[in-house]
Amino acid sequence: MSPAGARVVDVNLNRLSEALKVIEDVVRFGLASKALLRRVRSLRTDLGKGVMRLRRQVILFRASEKDLGRSDRFDRLPRRNLEDVLLANFKRAEEAARVLEEMMKVTAQRDWAGRFKKIRFRLYRLEKAAVVQGRGKGLDLNGAGSILLAQSRKKG
Repeated sequence: MSPAGARVVDVNLNRLSEALKVIEDVVRFGLASKALLRRVRSLRTDLGKGVMRLRRQVILFRASEKDLGRSDRFDRLPRRNLEDVLLANFKRAEEAARVLEEMMKVTAQRDWAGRFKKIRFRLYRLEKAAVVQGRGKGLDLNGAGSILLAQSRKKG
């Protein structure tokens, strides 16, 4: 793997694990759903154990001090409430899983591409379950999605 490729993998492993931790905490404290929490925590811990070797390989190429996306201006999506945080982090995790899936297709570790694809589809199912449970508890998860959609239209 090239140094640039290793940096892409490193940043997306971090992005995926960070987003999963945010999702876990919002499900735990915001939705207070034991069943959903078990599913999210299982995915997060399985990922952590599974990528340990890969993480050790790519961390040596990390150059966060040179990262062009470090500034506060890089992430401009507003977060008005807990639901915004939840859905933004599901998208963040899904996107990171997709990037990792694609990057693994060009490495000697092609079997990882399928693993990250499975993770991405698990995230899609978890996201839907969170929205359904949020609606059942009277949380407005649709409002968060419309904010993200409006922001993406402004950029496009």
